[in-house]
Amino acid sequence: MNLYRLNLNLLPGLKALLDTQSVSLAAKQMHVTQSAMSRTLAQLREALNDPILVRQGNRIFLSEKALALKDDVNRVVTEASTIFENQQFDPWITEKNFTIAGTYIVLEQILPQILHQFWKQAPNFNFELLQFSPQLDKKLEAGQVDLVLGYVGKPPSGFSYAPLMEDTICALVNEDHPIGESAISVEDLEHYSVIRHSSWMGSPHFIRDYLEGLSENIRVAAKTPNLPIGLQLVKDTNHILVTMEKAAQSNIYVQNMNMKALPGKPPKVKYYVVWPEYWEHNRAHRWFREFIINRFRLKLKEMDRQNALRNDEVGITAQ
Repeated sequence: MNLYRLNLNLLPGLKALLDTQSVSLAAKQMHVTQSAMSRTLAQLREALNDPILVRQGNRIFLSEKALALKDDVNRVVTEASTIFENQQFDPWITEKNFTIAGTYIVLEQILPQILHQFWKQAPNFNFELLQFSPQLDKKLEAGQVDLVLGYVGKPPSGFSYAPLMEDTICALVNEDHPIGESAISVEDLEHYSVIRHSSWMGSPHFIRDYLEGLSENIRVAAKTPNLPIGLQLVKDTNHILVTMEKAAQSNIYVQNMNMKALPGKPPKVKYYVVWPEYWEHNRAHRWFREFIINRFRLKLKEMDRQNALRNDEVGITAQ
């Protein structure tokens, strides 16, 4: 096919249709009328000899060819826009929209302060923040998430990554729990049952696998998507909340909780920052992600210092 006869202006419209699976939403994303987007869809159907959007009952789905094209279209459109953006990138005047995914604690306790600093240098960047959920993996695969803060394990092909931190799991119990000052045993986990923090991206089952490796008789009374909900569930009960150590150290939600080590060999977990590979050389995304990653690491160091000071104070008081 002759390149000069191709209507490359259709590519952004194709990307919008693939991302939204909707003519009206694609029109809104492209800032055009719905009738204009319908004409674009008609041209794309003719050019690709494919319906692209297929109605099944009351829902619209992507055709098999559209699904197969999606990754390539994302990459081509992003790389094409990168050519022009990189020539004139200035964070003060650049307008960009990025989607960031993270845990509840990242979104509530860490990211707001970082974005306040970010907007002082790049006031026209806009963000959509998404909390980790089982559905988020599909959004990441579909190219609908631009930066993940706290992906567990290294991501699959097609994504770039940078190490963020290491962590392990621990237990939180009420300070008047019958266990008292004793260490938690496997028998305790079996007897008192567990509230399990369970919403992660990447390798989401490491807590489940750890508990099942300890005993088949550990009952999981509830699975929770974030720490605050888990704390409310374990509050005023004798259940044991199993969560991440750094999350437990950041508990500002429920007072009078004791953090305890878990039996056996709790897993060590590596977290990464992850982004789609096609953003790798885009100057706007590179500037954005490096700013976020650097400030995030500084915030983690600050939190570690604060936790160390608190532990020292507890040790002095105990003496």
